[in-house]
Amino acid sequence: MRQSALFLLVALAAPCILCANCHCSEPQRSPNATDRVRGTSPARSAQKAVAPSGEPAELMAPNPLLDASFQSTTTAHFVLLHEPGAGYVAGACRTLEYAYEYFYDVFSKAGFDLSRSQDRLVWICFPRKSSFSTYALQAEGMDLSWLDGYYSTLTNRVAIVQTDQRGRRREEAVPPSGSGPETMVAAHRSPREGGEPQTRSSAFGGPVLAMAATGPQFDVTRLTHELAHQLSFNSGIQKRGVMYPLWVSEGLATNFEFDGTGSAGLEHGNVPRCNGLLEAYAAGELTPLRQFVVQTTVSPDLHVGRRTYAQAWGFFQFLLTEYPEGLRGYLQHAANDHLEHRDPATMLAEFTEAFGSPDALEVSWNAFLAHQAQQAFAGCVAASVDVTRTP
Repeated sequence: MRQSALFLLVALAAPCILCANCHCSEPQRSPNATDRVRGTSPARSAQKAVAPSGEPAELMAPNPLLDASFQSTTTAHFVLLHEPGAGYVAGACRTLEYAYEYFYDVFSKAGFDLSRSQDRLVWICFPRKSSFSTYALQAEGMDLSWLDGYYSTLTNRVAIVQTDQRGRRREEAVPPSGSGPETMVAAHRSPREGGEPQTRSSAFGGPVLAMAATGPQFDVTRLTHELAHQLSFNSGIQKRGVMYPLWVSEGLATNFEFDGTGSAGLEHGNVPRCNGLLEAYAAGELTPLRQFVVQTTVSPDLHVGRRTYAQAWGFFQFLLTEYPEGLRGYLQHAANDHLEHRDPATMLAEFTEAFGSPDALEVSWNAFLAHQAQQAFAGCVAASVDVTRTP
């Protein structure tokens, strides 16, 4: 049974009260039961736009890529740059801090030797799509106007479009025809030096890990997906500047996603991703492992993209469950090699060394899929019996 973390919903629904680690210039109100998250009491102080001590050094000086009107809100481990008085900030702070501790807890239990960043991790919340696109163009050297959020391995920041819903309607990010809300990039290479900025077609293979927003509020699934990318590259699981296949980066992030009820991933599964995986399995649409383990990009086609992400979720979980030592060794080897670019032959050789031939692994992989399908079927039957049962 999946456990519910209802305090996440409380955090997102009560934006005017902050946990003890957060600071904001919103008017204070009397605390009530909904404000007490995991036993913490509200605490706040006036916060100017000047970066406080402990933030990354580059934020101490004026940043030419950010408007001077940005306000900073700090927690124990994060800095959020946002429009003044934004109503989503308190809930986002709570969720980020809880998810941060949860990440270190579950991946430590999974056997990973984790480190912690000495600097606060930066999230930039742009109130307008236009300012987000301008920032991405300058910071990443890419035209990312077809996205409204991403984590960058170049800057180590998460940048998103997040308009305060109390002030004005959020600008909708309309991807170009043929793209979907989950078009993402998994490879990590530096942007081209000189020449014209990268366009959508050449952005694949860039240092961007993105997941488009699904609504005007701080969507918890999007938040935890991008946070998983950021924490993975700041905890030692992955290393910035190293090129990884898609199943590593997106498999890890999808396994960490929280759902709309506040239930956490990794330990409790991911129903939407699992359903997508089993649908693709039943339809014979999964990519053979020999191709999948060296794949670094996602198709802009919505159906194919969702299928790919579902397979990344399932395959990462499969390796974490069935080959945990091989997975940890594979990731350690990738980080130690310092390869900014890996060709398919190199990635295939590295994978084979850690896990054996992908062709041979297909047998265990298909057994895992069959087991997932059996569990899903049993769950559906149990739910049906429960619903139709009369007192």
